[in-house]
Amino acid sequence: MESLIMQKVSILFILILLIISGIVSIAGQQQYYYIQTTSPQYSILPGSVFVQPLNQSEELYIAVLLNFTNISSLENYLNQIYLLPSNFHHWLTPSQFREYYYPSQSYVNSLINYLESYGLQFKGQYGLALVFKGTVGEIEKAFSTYINVYYYPFKDLYWFGQVGIVDIGPFYYYSNNVTASLPYNIGKYVLGIVGIDSVDPKVISVLKDSAWHLNITRAEQNGLISKIVISPITIQEYFNFTKAYGVGWTGKGSDIAIEGVPECYVNVSDIYYFWKLYNIPRTGSLSVITFGNDTSGGQSAENELDAEWSGAFAPGANITIVFSDGYVGGPALVGNLLNYWYEYYYMVNYLDPNVISVSVTVPESFLAAYYPAMLYLIHNMMLQAAAEGISVLAASGDWGYESDHPPPNFHIGIYNTIWYPESDPYVTSVGGIFLNASSNGSIVSFSGWDYSTGGVSVVFPAQYYELTSLIPDTPTFARTYPDIAFVSAGGYNIPEFGFGLPLIFQGKLYLWYGTSGAAPITAAMISLPGVRFGALNFALYHISYSGIIISPLGKFQGLSAWIPITSGANPLPAHYGWNFVTGPGTYNAYAMVYDLLLYSGLTS
Repeated sequence: MESLIMQKVSILFILILLIISGIVSIAGQQQYYYIQTTSPQYSILPGSVFVQPLNQSEELYIAVLLNFTNISSLENYLNQIYLLPSNFHHWLTPSQFREYYYPSQSYVNSLINYLESYGLQFKGQYGLALVFKGTVGEIEKAFSTYINVYYYPFKDLYWFGQVGIVDIGPFYYYSNNVTASLPYNIGKYVLGIVGIDSVDPKVISVLKDSAWHLNITRAEQNGLISKIVISPITIQEYFNFTKAYGVGWTGKGSDIAIEGVPECYVNVSDIYYFWKLYNIPRTGSLSVITFGNDTSGGQSAENELDAEWSGAFAPGANITIVFSDGYVGGPALVGNLLNYWYEYYYMVNYLDPNVISVSVTVPESFLAAYYPAMLYLIHNMMLQAAAEGISVLAASGDWGYESDHPPPNFHIGIYNTIWYPESDPYVTSVGGIFLNASSNGSIVSFSGWDYSTGGVSVVFPAQYYELTSLIPDTPTFARTYPDIAFVSAGGYNIPEFGFGLPLIFQGKLYLWYGTSGAAPITAAMISLPGVRFGALNFALYHISYSGIIISPLGKFQGLSAWIPITSGANPLPAHYGWNFVTGPGTYNAYAMVYDLLLYSGLTS
């Protein structure tokens, strides 16, 4: 199996380095910047048939995505604040980060003026995304490319030599067949362009139905429904959250931002009802921020779960859900991925929370194959979060190893992938454990949840913290996940794909399963002491099972915070040491906070 993993990992790494930097050529005295992300590996789907050039007068919306400036300086700064004692955890403010690493307004203006000179209409700036409208002919001339119509004759969509999405074709689409370019001084900070191909309308509905879907059910009596509901209070007591509360760690002074499902909304009365039902002594605030008014996706059970459970486990923390509902100008360019990205942009630039909790994610290999510009636009937000000391935690997924082992009561049409931003080096991926409850609702035992997603990145190499990990069996051949695990399913006398955890949705009690719950609970745990830990993986992989901690500040003896998981399979088995079900394992909340503070030099 390891040889297969290695093969999958190595495909894109060299290509991605080219994508990030762009390519410059010189023709006479004119330098050109080639925007590689308009011609990713599968911009023209393998096996497609050329039909004809796209009508020159047809109007398209496009978005020009901007990169950070001075990337090498940013990488150096991140190495300093995470690896060196002299500048350890010296976080930047959002305004400092923008000053140091965002393109200047004069550069943005010159790019706008250049494209307007070819007839494109500037429709608005949304952070690092500039939206334009123009005819095919105008776009082709401005970017020195050609856009053609193609026919994809197959029913399944492939990436990296394996099936990715089933039963999606055949279909027609358009795409450019020549790498777009701009004069160097105009294009040097362009990360990519979206909107000059139309693969996404076929794909995005599959992503929304599968990747952004929480499994919930009403409490009807059948073999999948637990007769006993495991309350958050029971979980708090069992995993030692209550000891943390007893020493004053309640989340007071922390802000938790929750990634909203784009084009959706929540009913805050459901969230307050949940807290009242379980007598949660909430002192923190709850806010919902919405950009735009497209709520066609409906009420988001996903995000109500995130708020209810993070607020329950960090009663003193402020909770903010951010929805970008059709806000980024023009029709959907890559489905609603630009709105998805804008939520991150807003959070790191204007909320600056201690923690971001993510349960809404995208297949990594899909982005890497078809929209690497979107992957690296999101990745840049993870870099900014890390520089500002924001911990980002994301649910690992509910589809088993590499998304090929879904629960039998859950259909998935996306295969051969792990999820992004979970795979990002600066994001902590949260896998799942299953709780076995007794007939009185107490916890009897726990194991690795059989549908906790784990796998190997096709984009990111092994990271420093993986190469120097204190956790036995940590892979060192690529970035792998999960990085930690917590409650994702459980109940009394039910199978692992059964329902036994509570949610208030539309004013009624529902039951759920999924790593969608593990991420916000773990985000709550991280928020308890009211400080900033930044990208957690640097600390988590340097806390041993025995409590020995290796920090840039020194070697310390902490508490035994990790709880190794030795049972469960997804279908790869959980075992002592790092595994594809739970990563290093689950945790004792009080001990983990204690060790994280010790690692960060915030307690003696």
